[in-house]
Amino acid sequence: MNKLLAAVLLLASPSAFAAAPQVAIVIDDFGLNYKKTPPDEEWMALPGEMTFAVMPESPRTKKVSPLVSAAPSKELMIHYPFDPFQSLKLAKDAVDPEDALKVAALLDKAMKQIPNAKGLNNHRSYKATRNRPLMNAFMAQLKSTGLYFLDSKVSEKSVAHAEAAAAGIPAASNNVFLDTAELHTQPFCAKMLRQAVSIARKKGSAIAIGHHYFRTTFDCLKEEMPKHEKDGVVFVKASALAR
Repeated sequence: MNKLLAAVLLLASPSAFAAAPQVAIVIDDFGLNYKKTPPDEEWMALPGEMTFAVMPESPRTKKVSPLVSAAPSKELMIHYPFDPFQSLKLAKDAVDPEDALKVAALLDKAMKQIPNAKGLNNHRSYKATRNRPLMNAFMAQLKSTGLYFLDSKVSEKSVAHAEAAAAGIPAASNNVFLDTAELHTQPFCAKMLRQAVSIARKKGSAIAIGHHYFRTTFDCLKEEMPKHEKDGVVFVKASALAR
């Protein structure tokens, strides 16, 4: 009788038994402060799970990294820059040996400067993430670190996620940007967050990237995340979506 009742309930309301949509919010450039940047402590005080990406070789890297890793609901990630911050040849047919050495050296520095990071995503790197030889070489280097990889997807032609997956690295791809250099209003952020939630409802999960220095993005997330949580959305760390 109980089995029959369960079957009837399942047919009557299949959505009730569906997994909750998961959304990972990633905040890039954490520690890169401007005059109106919300203080680090305000970001850490936001409720819910979030991921913060910190760039190596930044003056504030060593200060903000422990702040993030000490917050139980927050996750630390390396925000790794290829081009234009590294001068790379980006040969088409095979990785240039100098390129391979350069990216390996910066990865080694990043691991030492941000020791508690759980993953790595790319900062800009429009050209490098489309260069298969370099991405193949880099993922071979990254695999030994045990970090997961998030393709920020700054180019639709990026092969970074594919190369990470081929290397056996847990990987994920960004779905939407919550802000841009040209457009970073609070309504725009709210619109893009709704888009991420819509993707998560259809596909089970989504990733949205915003930036630390926009007060509008902070205010948007502070206001909108609790609303979506009430509607059944679960906010998770990016590592939860790396497959």
